[in-house]
Amino acid sequence: MKRSITHLAKKLLPQDVRFALRRLNWSARYLVASLNNKNTEPVYCPLAEKSFKTFIPLPPHLLSPENGARNRQRLVWLYLKNETEIFKKPLRLLHVAPELPYMEKFRLQNNLDYVPGDKMVEGYNNQSGILNIDLTSLKFADNSFDYIVCNHVMEHIPEDFNAISEMYRVLKPGGTAIITTPIDENLKQTNEDPTVITPEQREKHFGQWDHVRYYGTDIKGRFEKPGFTVNLVRYGETFNAEDYRKFGLCKDIILVAQKN
Repeated sequence: MKRSITHLAKKLLPQDVRFALRRLNWSARYLVASLNNKNTEPVYCPLAEKSFKTFIPLPPHLLSPENGARNRQRLVWLYLKNETEIFKKPLRLLHVAPELPYMEKFRLQNNLDYVPGDKMVEGYNNQSGILNIDLTSLKFADNSFDYIVCNHVMEHIPEDFNAISEMYRVLKPGGTAIITTPIDENLKQTNEDPTVITPEQREKHFGQWDHVRYYGTDIKGRFEKPGFTVNLVRYGETFNAEDYRKFGLCKDIILVAQKN
């Protein structure tokens, strides 16, 4: 029921209206969270670049009050800011399935030739300023981008090797793809089954109604197959306990794939 209402809202309401409603929802939730907050130390959202009394608890997530950024989004943002050249020199960036808090920041970067793109399936067909792309068949020339940022997309794509190969193709030599996706480190082999097709089956097997797999540690080999050099970065573990709490982070793996 909730899924149907969400899809209907995305189909009928303009993007700016949906974003405004989201912000009202975050404000209301933040007010409640602030009243219930027992901690005296503030938190800090690196995307909003502001301190707040608390994040909004929406288990298993902690949302930033101003932009709705989740734990994993703050983690990846800090990685991008601290460990990459994305903010340091002229670059071309492909942002797949662009998240609102990132998109608002990337668009302000004068050094970036910023290309946000998403597949305009049901519920995503009313997005202003975003290209309609298919990650398994990109319409960009070879060697077009310095960086690709792609968060929580791969688990939705049945033909994931096609998507990986296309990212490799459109990256320039030395270019880098920054990828996050659910990874179960207890699995040596990715859990996927093409006969699991209904939303109910997918939620049972893969944790969410529109997921088609749960990656294991063999994800590294999948990205290496077309030629990437791959590091599985546990960036959350590089922060001390206080910063981990202050920034509201998580221990998700960031897959960093560089084109040779």
